[in-house]
Amino acid sequence: MSTGGDALADAVREAALVLPAAQVHQLAATIRPFESPGPAARAAATAAVPTPVARGHARRVAEAWEKSGGLPGAAVATALRAAADSVERVRASQAIEVVWTGPATPEVPVRLTPEVLAEVICSARSTLILVSFAAYKIAEVSAALAAAAASAVDVRLVLETGGADGGTLKGPGAAAAFTELAGKVSFYQWPADKRPLLPGGKHGSMHAKAALADEHTALVTSGNLTGHAMNANMELGLLVRGGPVPRRLARHFRQLMMDGVLTQVP
Repeated sequence: MSTGGDALADAVREAALVLPAAQVHQLAATIRPFESPGPAARAAATAAVPTPVARGHARRVAEAWEKSGGLPGAAVATALRAAADSVERVRASQAIEVVWTGPATPEVPVRLTPEVLAEVICSARSTLILVSFAAYKIAEVSAALAAAAASAVDVRLVLETGGADGGTLKGPGAAAAFTELAGKVSFYQWPADKRPLLPGGKHGSMHAKAALADEHTALVTSGNLTGHAMNANMELGLLVRGGPVPRRLARHFRQLMMDGVLTQVP
């Protein structure tokens, strides 16, 4: 049977593994001044981080702290910082994880695409590139992107356009799913005159799907930014942390933007 201290250690460890280090350090700074746990400390911890996923982890840390025997906030803060720094050092070397939405097996457990996508978005500190073919409004994704932009992250969405703009989507382009982000993020498209012309006069599709946080994390997935892809379809992806792959992919897309292959939508 686990003790209160074990539960606190587990909550601290899980927060450090899932949340960006900057958010864990912010949580630690918020908790540090409190002499003991309680409702006020729990409310402050929950409010210290910006997203629902992060707030859930903050709340679990605070609740486990309350059951741990009254440790001072400084001790919990030290544990959080140490755990976050340790995780960052481990992540400096490349790690690859399967991301799967669909039936689970012992070989590949379910690691839902929206959960991982939110993790990637929240981990961005300076730049975030999100690439998708189709997109239908997903409140959690929009909220995470807005929070990233509000934290001075340079957010760039590369999305397929509708047929009227040279793309292959029926109706409006995928950017229509993110109208509330206008002025907060940058939108890019693959113009028709830059696409290969296929037999019958049709153009190629902007069919890539990826999320690139800075140059340290890359999610490459079969799933579009749609409710079905996030929760109902059978989708497969790989999450790559550290190493050369995230860096090369991020620089690849930025070079396409610099070369005018991908152009910013006014």
